[in-house]
Amino acid sequence: MMEVQEVPKKFPKPRKPESESQNFQHVKILDCNQPVCRVICECWHCKQGILSEVDVSTSQYLEVECPSCGKTAVRLMAEKVISTTPIPSPWQG
Repeated sequence: MMEVQEVPKKFPKPRKPESESQNFQHVKILDCNQPVCRVICECWHCKQGILSEVDVSTSQYLEVECPSCGKTAVRLMAEKVISTTPIPSPWQG
């Protein structure tokens, strides 16, 4: 009779490319049970604090433009952006 040995499987660790960014983005959503939510975030690119009011009555993919650098500050699922105001970032300092 042959002896059966159980060999534990070794799974390779996922590789992280050296160039992979360790960036993260601060986002706080207020009034999320209302038709208009307030989103406080930092721009992904320049870290400018931003207060946006967004209509969430329906949902579609939106890009919110940073009022400081003009790039996409954050991506949201909402109907439309009502207003975007630069503010001091609550996460800086």
